[in-house]
Amino acid sequence: MRIGTIVLTALLLAAGICGGARAMSVTPVLVDLKPAGSDASGQIRVINTGNGDLPVSLTVTVGTLGPNGELTTTDEGADDLMVFPPQAIIKPGATQVFRLQWIGDPAIKESKTFVVSVAQQPVSMPQGVSGIQLLYDFQVVVDVAPLEGEPALKIAGADLTKDEKGARRASVTIANSSNVHGYLSGATLRLELDDAAGKRVWSQSWAPEELAGRVGIGLVQPHASRRFVLPFDLPTDGVKLSADITYEGRN
Repeated sequence: MRIGTIVLTALLLAAGICGGARAMSVTPVLVDLKPAGSDASGQIRVINTGNGDLPVSLTVTVGTLGPNGELTTTDEGADDLMVFPPQAIIKPGATQVFRLQWIGDPAIKESKTFVVSVAQQPVSMPQGVSGIQLLYDFQVVVDVAPLEGEPALKIAGADLTKDEKGARRASVTIANSSNVHGYLSGATLRLELDDAAGKRVWSQSWAPEELAGRVGIGLVQPHASRRFVLPFDLPTDGVKLSADITYEGRN
């Protein structure tokens, strides 16, 4: 009998939420590595939360973010990151650990972002049985930074805008002039609103853990800029927005 398949993809790059679904749980969703030493390896843990065997396969691509967070991927350079094993069948309730290992140049000059797809594979249905299979595909972000250097996140622009529901929102553009990637979720962000006469009418700050919970990872790649429309309620008064960012690093 013919079997229909639906693939559900969890794009974690922008949201930064924890991987989880009826069929499997994937953690972590963000891995930071170095190109040499003990930090050149990491792990992805996949738990089978379903009632049947869970076949999964892992594939690696190199990711690039556009100015609005749009993701493009390529296979070129993906072999710098090794995943072992590349596939497995996980028993119900069991956990499979997949090892990540940087095998590229130990002296890279600029951070490199990988997207590791953890994809549930279809299974054969019993003879005469038809139905729909829901297949989950989680994406784990793996950033490899050079041995030296720090992120240099700065505010390149701040404007008032509206979200897709018409709510008043702050739009901030963050530039990273460093060769090392940084995260909005690793910074403290302060927003301020002035009226037409230049009088301060409102200000508020958000700590890194608050930004991680509300905005997500907020990856800003080396020598790149990224615009964020922040999901924070703003007062109705105030016509000029300013912003300040202090990078503290990701824990």
